[in-house]
Amino acid sequence: MYSTLANLRTKARDWLLPASFLAPALLVLIVINVIPLFYTVLTSFQNYYLPKSYDRGFNGLDNYLELALDQRFWAAAGRTFIFVSASLVIELVLGFAIALMLFRQRWAVGTLRGLILLPIIVTPIAVAFVWRLLFSPSLGLLNYLLAFVGLGPFEWIYSPNQALISLIIVEVWQHTPELMLIIYTGLLTLPEDLSDAARIDGANPWQIFKNIKLPLLKPILMVGIVFRVIALLKTFDVFYIVGRGGPGTSTETLALYVYASGFSFLRMGYASALAMVLFLIVLASTILIVRWGDVKIG
Repeated sequence: MYSTLANLRTKARDWLLPASFLAPALLVLIVINVIPLFYTVLTSFQNYYLPKSYDRGFNGLDNYLELALDQRFWAAAGRTFIFVSASLVIELVLGFAIALMLFRQRWAVGTLRGLILLPIIVTPIAVAFVWRLLFSPSLGLLNYLLAFVGLGPFEWIYSPNQALISLIIVEVWQHTPELMLIIYTGLLTLPEDLSDAARIDGANPWQIFKNIKLPLLKPILMVGIVFRVIALLKTFDVFYIVGRGGPGTSTETLALYVYASGFSFLRMGYASALAMVLFLIVLASTILIVRWGDVKIG
């Protein structure tokens, strides 16, 4: 019995030491993330109009029923899907192309390091302001350069038909290096003996890439895709600074609609319902990608 108690005390001491180090971080995590999440869930079931906050009360599923019938919500969801899909595909293609080029020409890594990392280093707000100037129809550098090859002028962010494409260009420019670095790092970790053996057996470069390198890259590639999908679904800064959802609502995504509902229309209950739907979309997308890609977490 005494030995059992001694073992329990030893285990308790062994557990308390790491727990004492983790407790402050867990407390901060709860305060910053968990409490606001529960508050948002609670608010999403309330009729909370900020100027009449004294009159807020439980209204059941009314916010979610209104959301299901809201054409502006579905339009924003469609634009979000187009933005996420187009940006992710282009970033993957360009990221793969640049990573393969650098992998084959490794001398260029040191030379181009600063240029490659520049979009990642620059803050999103600065990027948005610079691209807003570049997109100016009359004074922007893009139309000036395109005029030399007989193209344009384009209205870019000032045209409802071109604004979303313009913002996809900004997103691709800024975040392609992230996927490229992930892919390049993965290529560096691949065992060369498998490629050499396949080359001896007569496999061409495409067969080696398709049947050997790509399957081995899949785990790290899927992790990069998960992070990019989460970031793309939540993208707000570039949309707000460059176009503020305009012209009209032509570039209004779900993240922007949450902001507009809460801080422009002051409908905190409805904005909370929108935020919860966006959270569930992010969560569902992450789970689907992890399961489809067989990503091992932990």
